[in-house]
This record gives sequence, structure tokens and C-alpha cells, in this order.
Amino acid sequence: MEKERVSFWRSFGVAVVCFTAIGIFQGWGMFSGDRDDRNYLPYAHYFVWSGAEAYAWAIVTPFIFLFSRRFPFHLDRWFRRLLQYMLLTLAVTFVQPLLKSVGWLYKPDQHQTFADTYSHLREKEFIGNIQLCIFLYALAAYQNHRRELLWRDRWRERREAELEARVVTAELHLLRTQLQPHFLFNTLQAAIVLVQEDPIAAEDVLHRLSELLRVVLDDMRSMQVPLEQEITFLEHYVEIQKQRFRDRLTIRFNIAPGTRSIPVPSLLLQPLVENAIHHGIGRHKGSDTVEIFAQRVGTTLLLQVKNFASSLNEGETSGHGVGLSNTRARLEQMYGDRASLNLMPLSPTGVCTTVILPVEIPA
Repeated sequence: MEKERVSFWRSFGVAVVCFTAIGIFQGWGMFSGDRDDRNYLPYAHYFVWSGAEAYAWAIVTPFIFLFSRRFPFHLDRWFRRLLQYMLLTLAVTFVQPLLKSVGWLYKPDQHQTFADTYSHLREKEFIGNIQLCIFLYALAAYQNHRRELLWRDRWRERREAELEARVVTAELHLLRTQLQPHFLFNTLQAAIVLVQEDPIAAEDVLHRLSELLRVVLDDMRSMQVPLEQEITFLEHYVEIQKQRFRDRLTIRFNIAPGTRSIPVPSLLLQPLVENAIHHGIGRHKGSDTVEIFAQRVGTTLLLQVKNFASSLNEGETSGHGVGLSNTRARLEQMYGDRASLNLMPLSPTGVCTTVILPVEIPA
């Protein structure tokens, strides 16, 4: 109802502007013609004459457009609509001369009575009014058709955007569910090794694993979590790895103030740390340190996972494996080219995995 009211007054405003211009030019044309014949009256006479007709149509036109919008012409109901439009046209042929007659009361040379003026105008302009009504019906039908096409285009765009968002969400869920069994398999492997070497440590690993799985299940539908929550999850995970590697593995967290509340993709850091441990201390004797670094840089969040025991072969800066491949695919789905994941060699040994994420600034 509110849209119809706005549309009605918009049509009225446009009609007033258009018919005012028509009235001015029509009155000026009549005035110029009589002036050339040296038999003319003041311009006000001509403007009242043309303005009365123009403003009569300016009042009638919005109702024609409103009627056409409420009762659009359809082929399946053509006869009923035709009768309705004929009745409206008949009403206009009575109302428009009535409004015009009111305007003519102010003509400087008006000598006829109101009734005579109305009767004269209705008979004289009957055919012309019908023709103009048909033109306005066609114009209103064209406007309604354009409005419907625009509405359909917008609905289609909105529908496509919703479907695209659903597809992206489904793909993100798929990528995440691929990470979970991969993470579970590797952790259970660590527990199996410990069962033979240290049953008590194996029991602790399984207990921590159950806690991790509970967190994963609780956040199953969350595409993003605060960095604080991701760090807490990671702390549980590295405790499991430290049970396996004992004093050989050192974990350092270097999280800058003000970054812990920034949203990041869930399960973002775990595959990066797992990759650093697997290719670092997992393949080399001796000890290693894994460092997790987070800092905000302007409108981006810089995340780094470093280990100092592995090496990076030439051409492997993009990274491979299930964990890194899924992480890169998730970043691309969520952020497009605004996010990146790269591997860089450290000197003399080691690898740094760098993730750059956009920080969403609240409006």
C-alpha cells in the first residue's frame, strides 16, 4: 500500500511538470499566432485556456496510471479488462471537461455559464479525450511492463546471489569436513605410537583428542571464529604433539595485542602447524621450534607459522598436501584475491608459512 501511495504521488508530480510545460508552450503558440494577426489578448488569457486543459489532465493522469497498475491488461481476462477500461474512459470523458470548465471560469473573456461551458467542452472534446486516454493506457502499460521486467531481473539477481552463497557455503563445509578426518587420522597415529612407548601419555593424548573433537563438533557450522578461539584450539592440539615428541618440540605463541578478537576461518592454523611439525621435527632428528605469529597490519591480519628444521625445495612456495590445499581453497572461497597463503624458506633452514587475511571493519 505504501508503494502504491508513493507511486501515485510520483506520477502526479511528473504529470504536473509535463502538462505544465505543455500548457505553457500551447498557450504561447496560440498567443504568437494571434499576435501575428494583430488580434490578440494578454498572454494570461491563453495560459488560462491551455492551463485549464493541461491541469485537468494532470489531475486525471495519476488515477489512470494507478488503475492500470492495479488492473493490468492480461490476455486471459481481456474481455473483463476491456469493460473496466471502457468504463474508466467514459468516466474520464465526463471528469476531464468538468475540471477544465472550472479553470475556464477564470478566463478574462468568459461569458458562458458553467453548465454551458461543461456541455460544450464534453461534446467537442469527447473523441479527443478517448484518444488521449488510449495513449495514456499504452504509456502506463509500458511503464508497468518495464517495472515488472526490472523486478524480475532484481529477483533473478538476488536468487542467483543466494544460490551462489549456498554453493560457497556447501563447498566450505566440504573442505572443512575433509580436514577433520585428516587431522583425526594423524592424531590417532601419534596415539598408536605412544601406546607402545608410553601408555600413560597415550591415555592423555586420547583424552585431549576427545576434547578437540568436542570443540570441532560444537563449531561445526561456524565458518569463522575469533582468533582467540582458534589459538585455544591450537594449544590443545600442540599439547598432543608435545606428548609425542617430548622435549624435542618447542611451541612459541607470539600473538600481538588487539588481534585475538579478529574473526578467522575455523581450523585455519591447525593444518599449518601440523604441516610444520610433519615436515620439520617429524622428518628430522634433533629438536625443533614451531612459532605461531599474529599481527594486524593496516586492514589485514598477518599470520605466520615457522619451523626451523625443514627445508623448502624450489617451486614449492605454493605448498601441497591435503591440509594446505584445503586451506588455500577455503581462503579463496571466503575472501577471493584479498587473502593469500605462501611458503618461504628461512635461513639457514626452516620454512615460514604466511597467511594474509582482510580484516572486516565494522560500518
